[in-house]
Amino acid sequence: MPTGIEDFAAQLRELKERSGRSYGMLATRLHVSTSTLHRYCNGVAVPGDYAPVERFARACGATPEELLTLHRRWLLADAERRREPSRAAQAAETAAAADAEPVQPPQPEPTEVTAAVSAEPQPQPRPRPRRTKIVLAAGAAIAVLLPLAIHTAHNGSHDTPVSASRPGSSTASAAASAPASPSASAPASSSAAPASSSPSASAQQNAESAPPPFQVSVLSDNWDSQCGQWFLLNQPPGKVPPPPSLQQTNAWAAALGGIPAGDLRLQLTAQGVPGQPVVLHTLYVRIVSSSPAPKRIGYTPASGCGAGLDPASFAINLDAAVPRAKAVAGLVGDGLTATIANFPFQISATDTQVLDVDAHTTDQDVSWYLDLVWSSGNRQGTLRIDDHGKPFRTAGLKGAPAYFYDGTTWSPTSPPT
Repeated sequence: MPTGIEDFAAQLRELKERSGRSYGMLATRLHVSTSTLHRYCNGVAVPGDYAPVERFARACGATPEELLTLHRRWLLADAERRREPSRAAQAAETAAAADAEPVQPPQPEPTEVTAAVSAEPQPQPRPRPRRTKIVLAAGAAIAVLLPLAIHTAHNGSHDTPVSASRPGSSTASAAASAPASPSASAPASSSAAPASSSPSASAQQNAESAPPPFQVSVLSDNWDSQCGQWFLLNQPPGKVPPPPSLQQTNAWAAALGGIPAGDLRLQLTAQGVPGQPVVLHTLYVRIVSSSPAPKRIGYTPASGCGAGLDPASFAINLDAAVPRAKAVAGLVGDGLTATIANFPFQISATDTQVLDVDAHTTDQDVSWYLDLVWSSGNRQGTLRIDDHGKPFRTAGLKGAPAYFYDGTTWSPTSPPT
């Protein structure tokens, strides 16, 4: 491996190991695949642009001096990558040369066995049994019962109508939203049609109980730094231990009985399965309960950097009468504002979609979760997104005493609004 590429990959590995973040966590934050980061850190591949390298380094907490060194090493590694001959091109040329003379498949030669087989006498078809009497008997029975069936169907048309769909069923919801077919508007007496003309009950149940053709991973500590990250605790400042590193902050707060305060930032990563494209239609906010925030003390592990929040892709005001996921401009790289992206999104096994969510409350204690509406082919449904089977919880900071960590002790400050 060229020296420049190895030096570049070694610094990436050093930054990653020092940050304590996993490849999966970094890949989610940087909106790239985990395998891509593995190739960069192992020297198998070199990014053609420095922007993802800088985002990676900043996510790992690189210093300005380390960023400068990393940029110089990337320039050397990129130059060596360009000088290295393309093995893929050589392999393609070799394969093309091998395919220049196509091999003709051997033609089968006629044999006497074939002629002998074809000359054998073919078995004569057996005469079909006579069914005239059976058909006549069945026709007579239909002639007798048909008026009675018509009379019964006419009298029964005032009974409870047959439901076209069942609530809570993704298959039924898809059928209800589809255009009406001629069979859907037929009278109730058409239910006497053969069972093979419609799906069986067991097939419908299997379709309804089948899992969604995609999965969503939830990152509940979607913070690039501890600035703006707050918790409500019962303990006074003298009994609150110093905060840990960024990736351990949630566990630290949970051990102290803390509640995420002010804002809860999530990152949802949706990925499909092979051969089944999925459309994500919308995101609904479901409030389980809402009450005044408890009287506690607010703590932020940040060291005096203020309470500013970067806007997320979707902002939720949990204090609204009907909270909604509102699309807003997110941030890319070093504060570059991106265009607003909104539903619908399409995902597949190779195309993932990342949804950043920022849920805010000022003075309430809110338990909530999200419903993600999806469709795939003739199926559609709703996927619940919550905190490992229980609702998310976010509490407001209005009126609460507030402290930030200045590096040595907890100091008073003003809570964010």
